[in-house]
Order: sequence, then C-alpha cells, then structure tokens
Amino acid sequence: MKILGALVLLAMGTFTIITFNKAEKTGTENSGMDKQVNWKKHSDEFVMKKLSEMTLREKIAQMVIANCVPENFSEGSADFKKWKRLCTETKVGGFIFFKGSSTDYAALSNRLQGLSETPLLISSDFERGTRMRVTDGALFPTNMAIGAADNKELCYKMGLEIARETRLLGIHQNYSPVCDVNNNPNNPIINVRSFGEDPQLVSRMSEAMIKGLQDGKVIATAKHFPGHGDTDIDSHNDLPQLNFTMDRMNSVELVPFKNAIDNGVMSVMIAHLAFPELESTPNIPASLSPSIVQGLLIDKMGFGGLVVTDALNMKGITKYFSTSEVAVMCVNAGIDLILMPLDEVKTVDAIEAAVNSGKISEERINRSAEKILKAKQWLGLYEKREVQEADVYKNINTMEANELAQQIADESITLVKDDKNALPFKNNIEGKTAIVIISEGGDLDNTNYLRSLAPDYFKGCAFFTSTSSAMDSELKSSLSSLSGYDNIVVAIYAKVRYGTGKISISAANIDLVNKLKETGKDLAIISFGNPYLLKEFPAAPSYICAYGDSDYSIKAALKAITGQVKFKGKLPVTITENYKFGSGINK
Repeated sequence: MKILGALVLLAMGTFTIITFNKAEKTGTENSGMDKQVNWKKHSDEFVMKKLSEMTLREKIAQMVIANCVPENFSEGSADFKKWKRLCTETKVGGFIFFKGSSTDYAALSNRLQGLSETPLLISSDFERGTRMRVTDGALFPTNMAIGAADNKELCYKMGLEIARETRLLGIHQNYSPVCDVNNNPNNPIINVRSFGEDPQLVSRMSEAMIKGLQDGKVIATAKHFPGHGDTDIDSHNDLPQLNFTMDRMNSVELVPFKNAIDNGVMSVMIAHLAFPELESTPNIPASLSPSIVQGLLIDKMGFGGLVVTDALNMKGITKYFSTSEVAVMCVNAGIDLILMPLDEVKTVDAIEAAVNSGKISEERINRSAEKILKAKQWLGLYEKREVQEADVYKNINTMEANELAQQIADESITLVKDDKNALPFKNNIEGKTAIVIISEGGDLDNTNYLRSLAPDYFKGCAFFTSTSSAMDSELKSSLSSLSGYDNIVVAIYAKVRYGTGKISISAANIDLVNKLKETGKDLAIISFGNPYLLKEFPAAPSYICAYGDSDYSIKAALKAITGQVKFKGKLPVTITENYKFGSGINK
C-alpha cells in the first residue's frame, strides 16, 4: 500500500507548502501534517495581494459553498446555467458535489473551474470512500467497523486512498471524519457513522483518518461539532438538543475534536443542534451561535482553521430562520464557509447589507476570505486547478483499494455471543444452510451481493426473505420448512437512513428472529448495520456485528462464519450490560 502514497503525489503535481504546527507521526508512514496552512500568518504577500484585488461582495461570496449534482450534467440545462451564473456573476467560493460518475465529477469540476476567476474550493461527503457519492468510486467499511478493528495503520491508509481518489476527481475538501462519540443507541442519524462510544477510540481513529486525508493533500473536516453522538433526533428533520454540562462535554463529546485540533485538522463542521449550556436563546443551533463557534471552538479550543456549517437546507435551520437571517447569523457566529444556503444571491446580499450598515465589519469578512484563499493556495489551485479527465475511471476503485477495504472488514467482524459454541460452522460444506434475509430498506440494502456470494461458502443453501410488509410465503406458512436445513443464517439489514429517524426493524421481524431460535438449528444472526439490535432478541444464541452492508463486510462475515478468517473485532459500543464496549469473542 506504500504505492498509494506515491500515487497521490504523482497525481497532484507540485504544491506550495506552508509551515504549520508540527503533529505526531503515525509511526507507519511519513506524515505531512507538519506541512499545513499557517492560518495566523498575515504576511503572506500572495494571498494578501489576491485579497486586496477583491471587492467586498467578492470576498463575501468566497464564503458561500453552493450545491450541485454532477450526474449526467448538460451545459444546456437550467442547473448548469445557474452554476455558471454562480461562478461568473455571484463568484461563489466553491461547490459541494453530490451524485455522479467519476467522469461527471472530473468534467464538471474542470468546467466550473474554467468559469471562475478565483479557483473554486470543491467538496463532497466521502466519509467511507468516494462511492458514497461517486457511482464508480471505492467504498470502505463504516467508521464503526474501523472502530471494531481499532487499527490506526489501516485507518490511515484508508484516508490516504480516499484522498488520492478525491483529488483525481477534482475535489479538495472531504467532510470527514465523523468525530461524534455515539453513546446513544437510539441515535437515528450517526450510529455506525461514528467510530464508537469511547472518546479515546474515536480520537485515535479520527486522528489517523485526518492524517491520511491531509497527507494526500485533501482538507479533512472534523464533524459534527460540538458532538452529535448523544442525540435522538435527526437534524435533517428538527433541532436536536444537548442537555449536558460543560464538564460532561469536556470529558466526552469534545475530546475527539480537541485531539483533532491538536493534530492539525484543517476544518471543523458545526452541527445544527442546540446546546443550552452555552447558548440559552431558544432554537439557536450551534452552527449559528457566537458562544459555541467563536467562544468555544475558536477562542477556548484554539481552532484557527476553516469553520463550515452543516448543510443549511436542513430543517433544524429552515424551520426557524429565513435565508437572509441565517447568512448574517453565520458570519456573526464565526463561520467561514456557508454550506448550501437555500439562496446564494440572497445570502451574499444580506451579508453585504449588514457590512454596509455597520452591523458586520469588513475586517470580519477579510478574516474568513483570507483563510479560504490560504487553503486554496495550500491545495495548489493557483498553480493547477484542473484535473485529467481522460480515463479517470481507470484510476479509482483500484485492486489495492479493494484489498485494503477487505482487510479492514476482515478485522472488524465481531462475535458478540455464541452460547452454543456453534461458530464457526463445521458443516457448511456437507450440510444445508438456510439464509433468512431481513431487509426493510428495499433496493437500498445490498442483499443481491449476499445472494451471489453465499453459495461460494455454503454448498447447499436456500434463501428466504422478510421485508417490513411481506414475508417469504414458504417461511410464513410454517417454520417447519426449515427442518431440512442444518444451519440458519439470519442476515439483518438495518442501518441509518437519511431523514427517516429509523434504525431498527419491524416488530414482525423481531418476532421472526425469536421464533427462528426455537428451531434448534445452529444459528448465526448477523447485523449488517445497527449493532444494537441484539436488545430486541436477547435470547438469541449467537450474534455477529458487521456494522454495514458493503461487499467487503458481507464477505468478511461469511468468511468468519465458515472459519476462513478469525473473529477479531471488539465492540466499539455497549449493547447491554452483558455485552459492553471492548467485548468480543476471538476464535
């Protein structure tokens, strides 16, 4: 995997390096964390010259990050015409890209860069690989799987490979890693996106990810400050509230963020959640609060990098404030990058009016604009802003990336309980195996891969399916239909889904799992997502956590069940009093 680091440098060319505070090395690779932007250096002639050449409105526009979908974009479309106006007239500072192919990404990045006078800062959400947004990109196991493996070296390499693909696609900032400490089993939006419930584990893994990303010349973003792990409301739907003291925050939620800051993370994303301990005004989220952004993050914790909001089209924001109000509140709070406002022109207009009326100083705008320009200089965008479009798809989702993803998955699979000592299955080749798939996400669940792969591990296997609305007719008629099978594998797909607030399975499927254990067969229950499901069927004789349904996690689970790899993972969260953080059967 050392080749990957070299490829990063080859793909990106030569960059201007600006010295930053030195950070600890990983011990496995040469770290570039000591070659970051010095945000406090005000004598950089190049950046100050660029800043002096901008009008007030242009400097404000640098703070705005608009959204676009590269998929099958057409220059004749209304969307592209809008993006063109944002580049040439509004002169926004950058874009966030969503769904599209690698070719779409590279082509649109180049087209927009060519339209913009100042290089654009282009970002995306690649928490566990570019395929989260790019249809042909690489995908890795979830953060919680990484936490279960607890291997900093693999996490670093994952970050470095994500950075390599990110830059090839024309993207410069990754909204990753998630630094939230997931200590609430009912959290409907974080869950397996977190490395775990232990602040030190989250700190170790996020630090390694940050180093990998930034050694690969991508701006890493610690999110969702001050911590979205102990919430039970999805901020896409409403405004969660943290009813904690600062003592609690300092000992849990803020620990990974402080560690990330100390280790040179270049950006922090602020969550849309209320924290009354520091912000007593009702419905003011952290992302719009001067007490939390300027007071806590910048002044007390000493963060000098780029501060970005979470997406401003989320209901935790839009339910309470207008676009113009949000714009001015962002600036007053200490935000540098205003992400996905509902109207970019209104956002710039509102901030410009506030400056002209004396409510916001131009010096305050200069501080953010200067940091943004310094970041673009660090990225090398003034020397080379375009990427190679031809054959970009051939250089992503490589064999090396896939091997790394499989290695992480193999080390993550956690055997939580095995009361009858049935695992690994001894008779999977000679015997017959029934695979019961519980899938309530429809096409969103990766069930087809399990169906295609399982026959390689079980000589005689048959599939039964139960969704939220229907159960396989044979299985529904009588569980005696399973009498001819030696083993039963229950594959449960239950995971965080954007905006649903749901992470469990239906009562009917919980009842099904409880009935399956009564068959007396050797049973392996696998959670391909939410690890806390065991609480729904505590008497189940066996339980395995895979933490996600990527191809690699599915394959790793089948390998472990059949004894081809050992169960190595440890629980990164507590499920019950009997199955706590750090537990797991190794065999």
